[in-house]
Amino acid sequence: MFSGFWSWVLVIVLVVAVFQADKLPGFVNFIKKFTKEGLDAAKQGAKNVEEKIAKVKAEKEKKNENDDDSDNA
Repeated sequence: MFSGFWSWVLVIVLVVAVFQADKLPGFVNFIKKFTKEGLDAAKQGAKNVEEKIAKVKAEKEKKNENDDDSDNA
């Protein structure tokens, strides 16, 4: 039915639910905060990469323009 990773996840969820049911709301809030911070960091990383790519493209275009100007002279 379940294999590998997902069976362990199911077992862990069941154990936590049975033995730590009173702590689940705090755990859920922790998971939400952790995933939100992770997503924010991923978005920031993607933004940084896009900025660096744009910078490299602009430098490459500028270099190509300078090369074209020197060839025409």
